[in-house]
Amino acid sequence: MYSKTLSVTLALLVLCCEITPHQAFDVPEVVKKHVKKLHKRCMAKTGVSEEILEQAQKGNLPNDPTFKCFLHCMFDMFGLIDSDNVMRLEALLEILPEEIHDKILALVDACGKKKGVDGCDTAYQSVECYLATDAPFMQSVIIDLVG
Repeated sequence: MYSKTLSVTLALLVLCCEITPHQAFDVPEVVKKHVKKLHKRCMAKTGVSEEILEQAQKGNLPNDPTFKCFLHCMFDMFGLIDSDNVMRLEALLEILPEEIHDKILALVDACGKKKGVDGCDTAYQSVECYLATDAPFMQSVIIDLVG
């Protein structure tokens, strides 16, 4: 079984490819398979529909309980939300290249204290804030999470 650190690393390799396409980095198939497996697991766990995920891929963040819990599930699987439902994006600084650190720190500064009524709502409110803070960066993240 993969550790959470490995899950974060695998997911972020995918994200790095979306963020820095000029680097011509090919995502290894094992990474793609792992992210897809986590995606399917979170879909099954939350009951989110394909239609709702397609909405999110098009840039419309659905205000739907199953989608909110899907986001929480994915963040949890990637080790980016803790057991107290606090987002921990700063954990990414240990894994991501330095040229992306400013983007992560800006998201942490702007949105690090979001707190919803539960973990699902916290994940959703955080993503809303991330989108408001840096939409191009977050759109690539959402595509990887829900795609």
